[in-house]
Formats: sequence, structure tokens, C-alpha cells
Amino acid sequence: MAIDISDPSAPGPPSSFDANRFIPPRTECLAAFIGRAHRGPLNEPVVIASFDAYRRIFGGHGQLGFLSTAVQQYFEHGGAVAAVVRVANNATRARVDLPAQGQLLRLHAREPGNRFVLRASVDYDGIKSNEEQFNLVVQRLARPGSQLVEDQELFRALSMDESDERFVVDALRSSELVQLGGPLPDCRPDATRAEHPGQPLPYIEMSSSGSDGEELTDYDVVGSNDERTGLFALDDLDRIDLVNIPLPASGHDLGLTTFLAAERYCARRRAILLWDPPWSWDSAATALLGVRGGGLASASAMTYFPRVVHTVSPERHPQGVPAGGAVAGMLAANDRAEHWQVLDGANASLKSGLVPSLTVTDRESGLLRGSGINVFVNGRGHRTRLEGNVSLGASSAVSHIWQRLDRCRLLGHILKSLEQHTRWALSAKWNRDFEQQVVGDVRAFLGALFAGGALCGDRPEQAFFIKLQAAILGEQRELVLRIGIALDKPNEFQIYDVIHRAGQSTTRPAPPREAAQLAS
Repeated sequence: MAIDISDPSAPGPPSSFDANRFIPPRTECLAAFIGRAHRGPLNEPVVIASFDAYRRIFGGHGQLGFLSTAVQQYFEHGGAVAAVVRVANNATRARVDLPAQGQLLRLHAREPGNRFVLRASVDYDGIKSNEEQFNLVVQRLARPGSQLVEDQELFRALSMDESDERFVVDALRSSELVQLGGPLPDCRPDATRAEHPGQPLPYIEMSSSGSDGEELTDYDVVGSNDERTGLFALDDLDRIDLVNIPLPASGHDLGLTTFLAAERYCARRRAILLWDPPWSWDSAATALLGVRGGGLASASAMTYFPRVVHTVSPERHPQGVPAGGAVAGMLAANDRAEHWQVLDGANASLKSGLVPSLTVTDRESGLLRGSGINVFVNGRGHRTRLEGNVSLGASSAVSHIWQRLDRCRLLGHILKSLEQHTRWALSAKWNRDFEQQVVGDVRAFLGALFAGGALCGDRPEQAFFIKLQAAILGEQRELVLRIGIALDKPNEFQIYDVIHRAGQSTTRPAPPREAAQLAS
């Protein structure tokens, strides 16, 4: 079976159109941030909608790097939703040892880090004659030495008997605070008793505190594809738009290994890597040398210069702090207002008292932008704005289209939207209604982008075309959605295939010869 639909004026979807298959021309930008935090789950993308949520889960600001700064900047500059992946290098968990007649029932904190502060108590209240059972209370405190309880779990009638439905090993699997460590004792833990009658039960404090580990290496940030750690933890998300890996502590740069892995990952996910300027970029000249000779060329990445300082306390970070979170927030706010147009006006301005860490001359600004580096410049009313609209593709010999950040981001949005929202067609009943449904969905999506000014041309046929091909190869179905989109000039189409097979969906540029034939 083969289907080939190419006429832009063909009829739209039938009356049985499923509104759930509507492809939204706009989506809320999701920015992902990867770095060190004082607490929180490791190698797991946690989606949050405010910096307050970040503080509750990951512990707020600290001395581990600029992850918390980036997330705060993001929400202050217009971001609405973010995903945070905490990574660590040899971080350890806190431990509480509960005495058990000369032995120990050992509890480890569920999450590593020195701000995951635990204590526990044991009692036998309500336990009648069963000498295997006990009650356990576990608390997480705000900080070492604090009495402020941030979280608490109560486990009643736990049992040391593995045949009991309240067997301690099984019951503690649901705990968000602790996990068992080491072999079980032969008996239940001793009750935690007050020194004098009438006093509240005391708690057993930590036997050892956790640690935040050492400075991150490239391997910690990149992680493992097989184990879905580090960067690859983002595979658990259906969609990402921006990825920022905030700089570690002052003076320590991420390596080229991290950039290459992150850039390739973003290219595969149709996202943009927002790369903070390394600490070694301490002038416009060193920034130019760094981008031209540092192997940073990519149409799937962007960077900026210089870093920023806060007007209230510039002395805290004399080298400045990264502004990747602020740039991500600007892009997210801009997406909400327009179809990935060039950052302009209020959406391109720094907020919260942030200013460039050094002044860039007009000549330096032109050279930086020509090399793929967006530039913070001082504008009217002492507002600092970001100028450039360039990807790091501008530092290479790629087409001028892919040197434009807005075009790179628009293409990524189109391709991942089509891949996500046309996957249903592979399992649909293949008939004429099916053809009209798929093509109608895609035409409505691209038509909305065209109407909003995102695509080039005076008429829809100058801005895009759609072809659908479906085939049964042996016992396997294959559906190929070929689209052409005019991103720079009318009738000059960038042509891509969205290919759906059982268990797999991919997107690739159409082969040049086929693209030329099908575009004609």
C-alpha cells in the first residue's frame, strides 16, 4: 500500500476528526538544568513550576555551583516549567543506626548529600505480645542542629518476620526518606526510651552525615545511556526544548567532552544546548579565541558573553556568574508571545539587578556575534539586553539559516511536534479517512505557524508542503511523513522525513535527490 498526498488545497480531515490529535502550534517551553544540588533524587528529571519548588526538593542555594542560580534566573525571566536533574560525584548518604540488643538496624538516607539530615525513634506502643513488631518514626530536619522538621514518616507494626505482611524490608520500600542498609539484626530494634517518665521520646541522631561529594567530572554530567544517568536521564521526558548545564564552582570549566555529548544529545532531541561561557573567557578576545579554536561549533547550541553580576553584591562573584538560566527564561517567555521570533524588547532584557560583568565595545560585539556568540549590551534606561540571535553554527561553515537561533529553534519545534503527534497513525486503519486525517492535522499545524508569521511566503503553498507515504514491508508497517518548510525564503524548502516504524520514530533530512524530485 502506498499513499502520496501533496496538494496543499486537498480537503481537510473528515467530520470524525479527533480533537485529541490536534497539533498545538505553540507549546510551553521546557528547559532542563543539570548540576549539583544539596539534596534531591539523583539522575532523575524532576519537573517543577517555581523556584520555591526547587528549594523544597533540592535545598536552595549553596556552594556547589550555579544550578540553583540558573533555576532562579529562569523563573525570574519568564520561564514557567523546568526539569532539574541532580548529578553527583561520590556523594554519600547519611546513616542512622538503631540498636537491636547489641546488633544494629541500619537506615540510610534515601538521597545523598549533607543537607539530608535524619533522626529516628522506635516504640512498641499498641504492640501486644508480638516480639517481632515495632513502630518506627523517621524525621528529616531542616539542617544539622535544627529542630525544625521538614518531613516525617510513621511506620506502624513493622515486623522482623519475613512472612509478615508488614515485613520491614517490604514496608520501607515505600519510604521517601530512608532505605535499609546492611544485614538485618536477629531481633527488632530496641525501643527509644525517655530518661525520665513523662518526658517525650528522644530521637536517635545520625551515626554519620552524608556528603555532597567531589567536583563534577565530564563523566558525571554526561552519564550513561544504558543506565539513564546524567544527561541521559532526560530520556524519561517526552519533550525538552532547552538544556543548560550551569558552570561548576568559580575557576573550574566543563570539558569539551561534556559539550560534544550534550550538543549531540540536543541535536537528537531537537533541543538547544545553552552553553555558559567558560571561566577562561575573561575578555572579548579570549571568548573569540575560545569559540574559534575550541571545537564548539554547532547549530544545536548557543552561548553568550559576558557573564553577569548582581548590582547589590558584585563583590561576591568578581568573575561574574553564568546567565544561562536568564537566557533560557527569556527564550521561554518569547515562545509564549511569538512563534520563536528574534528576542526583542522586554523579553530580551536582564532583570533582578543583573548587569554584564564587563563592558563590550560595539566593535567587539560585532566580532562576537559574527562568531556565534550572543552579547549582553547596555541599552536605554540602563537596561541590559541580549543581542545576536545566533547559534554556535555561526562559528562554522553551515548554511546561514542554521546560524540563526530563531530558525534552529523553530525547526526543532516543528519536527518534534510532528514526530510526537503523528505517531498514532502507524496503528490506525489505513484508508482514505486516515490519509485525510494525518495530512489535515499536519496542514492545520503548519498553517497556524504560517498565519503567525513563522514561515516564509505570501501563500501556504509557498511556505510548506506535505506528502504521506505508507508501506507494508513484510509484516512491518512504515509510515513516512515528508514535509517541506520555507524557513528563509518562499519556495526554498527544508525537507525532512518523519519516519514511524513499530517501536521507533525518527526524523532525518530527506535524501537530496529525492527531496529535489518531491519538492518540484
